[in-house]
Amino acid sequence: MRIYDASWDGSYEFSCEIDDEASRDLAKMPGVLAVKPDTDKVDMSEKDNHGSGLSAANLGNFSDAVSNHSSSSGENEFWLVRMEKPGVEVVTKAQMVDHYTQTLMKVLGNEKDAQVSIYHISWERDYGFCCHIDEECAKELADVSGVLSVQPDTNFGSDNKNYKGDDSFKSSEATQAEVKTKRLFVTGLSFYTSEKTLRAAFEPFGELVEVKIIMDKISKRSKGYAFIEYTTEEAGGAALKAMNGQIINGWMIVVDVAKHRSRDRQPPYSASGRSNQVLRSRYHTG
Repeated sequence: MRIYDASWDGSYEFSCEIDDEASRDLAKMPGVLAVKPDTDKVDMSEKDNHGSGLSAANLGNFSDAVSNHSSSSGENEFWLVRMEKPGVEVVTKAQMVDHYTQTLMKVLGNEKDAQVSIYHISWERDYGFCCHIDEECAKELADVSGVLSVQPDTNFGSDNKNYKGDDSFKSSEATQAEVKTKRLFVTGLSFYTSEKTLRAAFEPFGELVEVKIIMDKISKRSKGYAFIEYTTEEAGGAALKAMNGQIINGWMIVVDVAKHRSRDRQPPYSASGRSNQVLRSRYHTG
């Protein structure tokens, strides 16, 4: 979240907002040639908080590379994703970026691929993000809980993104109300969230059979996801609708239907490890 500009074509460097002490520590890191004040830093206060994107120079280079690839493949790989409004009134930009990453993880399989695929976000009035994924992943993403629509990003290379959409797209909130499931899969958990805290958050919707946070066997720390099981499908469906996008211990959680019984393996949305390997662009959140 501290990085606001990056260069990867010809020169390799990035710009970040950190204090003097952190900059001195950074200068000692392997691979770092120099750390110096950014005298050409753009006044970030002039940027629109309702959406953010890559720097103009780097986005231009990225756009040229994309045009060459798209013309050869004949397929669109840049998408604008409209999201439902979170279930809480006040959220931070960092929480929304994490929320979007967790959503994209469900089709890409891991956090790193999701992070580098996102190149633009909107988080205050309109909710959504732009990402670089193939068409098959885009179709799967359209069916993920909390996603309103997935459309080609016709304004790629511009900050003019339309996250409002129109009435022709059906909100997934209506479909969520019809979902009936006993088992839920919860991601985006803080490492400090306990099973007791999670149980207290989900108990109001019905009798619980189990609340299981998956722990790393070596570090003994939470992996950031959990399984929750109710005695009835009605209770699970109600919890799914109400808890998706809520904040627990300062982190926005993502709730969906648990599709597998395995509890100590990879999250059930690993999509067989499929990832986007064509181009990788780190998002800039201003």
